[in-house]
Amino acid sequence: MYSRDAPGTTLRDDSELLEAHWSYMDTFAESMIARGPTLAGDRETATGSLHVLGLPGVDAARDFVAREPNNCAGVYADHVIWRFENLLGRTMWAFSGAADEPRFLIIARLDRNQTRSIHPIPHGYLRPDLRARLLIYGVLSTLEDALPVGVALAVHAPDRDAAAALLEDGRTGFAVFQDVEIHDWELGGRR
Repeated sequence: MYSRDAPGTTLRDDSELLEAHWSYMDTFAESMIARGPTLAGDRETATGSLHVLGLPGVDAARDFVAREPNNCAGVYADHVIWRFENLLGRTMWAFSGAADEPRFLIIARLDRNQTRSIHPIPHGYLRPDLRARLLIYGVLSTLEDALPVGVALAVHAPDRDAAAALLEDGRTGFAVFQDVEIHDWELGGRR
């Protein structure tokens, strides 16, 4: 699930709401693959949230969103819920690479008018420099009928331009995606 914050919201500053959010996430700790806020260019202001979980089905995914405290309080303007095929087979916490660089969430989707099918490059065939920087990588599919619509990945990179450059090599297969969002991102969880 990717949620965009409502414009001008200051609700994230509420310590009780923050604790309610973290406590809610704690109940999903066993199924959590990745989580964390997306950030504005100042890397301080939250703009949205990513939550990737292994849930038993569509109803469970909708229920997760409906009960999430930030959502109930009005922090988010909208949500996109996808299925996620975890091509790394690990969580973000299992990443063993360098942690001294900023992190970026990349959501690459087919344009609505595109009819190409998605054949994501298996992790082992990605360029070594991209592989070494991946925290998460997976296929995004529609919730209802599981039609592939894109990929999501989170990477470490010196800056946004370096994150974008990781996708530019034609061998990565990312050139087919017309809609690519790059968000400043950080690992979620209690601080």
